[in-house]
Amino acid sequence: MFLNNCWYVAAWNYEIEDGLVSRTIINEPIVLYRKTDGTIVALQDRCCHRSAPLSIGRKEGDSLRCMYHGLKFNDSGKCIEIPGQDSIPPQACVRAFPVVEQNSWVWVWMGDPAKADPALIPPAVSLDNPDWIFRSGSIDYQANYQLVNDNLLDFSHLFYLHKDSFGVGEDWAHTRPKVTRLDRGVRVQRWMPDQPVPNHLKATVSVETMDLFSTYDYLAPGVMVMHSYGFPGGTVKQFEGQEPHGIHPIRHDVTCQSITPLTDGTSRYFFSWAPNRHALAGATDAQADGMLAIARQAFEEDRIMIEAQARVLDQTPNPKQVPIAFDNALSQMRWVLDKLINEERQPALQPVAAQ
Repeated sequence: MFLNNCWYVAAWNYEIEDGLVSRTIINEPIVLYRKTDGTIVALQDRCCHRSAPLSIGRKEGDSLRCMYHGLKFNDSGKCIEIPGQDSIPPQACVRAFPVVEQNSWVWVWMGDPAKADPALIPPAVSLDNPDWIFRSGSIDYQANYQLVNDNLLDFSHLFYLHKDSFGVGEDWAHTRPKVTRLDRGVRVQRWMPDQPVPNHLKATVSVETMDLFSTYDYLAPGVMVMHSYGFPGGTVKQFEGQEPHGIHPIRHDVTCQSITPLTDGTSRYFFSWAPNRHALAGATDAQADGMLAIARQAFEEDRIMIEAQARVLDQTPNPKQVPIAFDNALSQMRWVLDKLINEERQPALQPVAAQ
């Protein structure tokens, strides 16, 4: 099951230029394009006549023409022209989806348009924010999106799966984070004292160890914004394990990530990562490029493992899985998503009152 009434990331905004872009979100094909004023349209990618994909059609001004039999649709999905036919049936239309371009992502609302509240868009950091040097990308997974969510909600795997790419210490497999329930997700925070300097920082700092602090909110349907900091040794004791404030970090980086379910068994993983220009260690384009290379290596390690996991699950439906302590955040996030999905379905389950 998928959550319908939420905002899904369909694309990076730089992916939507002059042409037509085909996407699939929760098993629904959509086509995206920019109008002449620069705003983005999201329509059902299926002509109402013979189900030809509109994404292989043609833009005509702010409208879209199907190149099978020539039906033309405006940006609200209404058919405005049928070649050789003056009368246009009112049912000749395709669904238009609410769409918002915000913080470098293109967000599409897949549920009830009347409930498409932009305030529900998870916060992220724009790629053009001058405080950061961003790099970005995306990866497709042959796996259900919940498996990718689970991976991002449990970092105890970092030492085993990413020891060489991220260069983290074994404490990641032993130090449990603080997990706080939010209305539409969870907050995960963790102090890691006296840690080896991560690989992406080794060329920019002179110390051999740091106190690391990370904090991220993970919000429905699968959006993470994480801030990571490096401080001099002893900082964790100074703040007694609480969130740091009023102190300048040696390093500070941010990553924005989103998991979009394409189909029941496929997902797209959008990611960005950036060093902060104002941290004591500074930031350069070369550092940002190096961080992207490390991220791609690590995320490929994730993809191989998660797709292998998905194949095993396909072969063994409903396997017995034993929870461990580090499953706290992912279990709570699954609970939040189940709750939202059940609330969304509830009106349809209510019996009709007798007249």
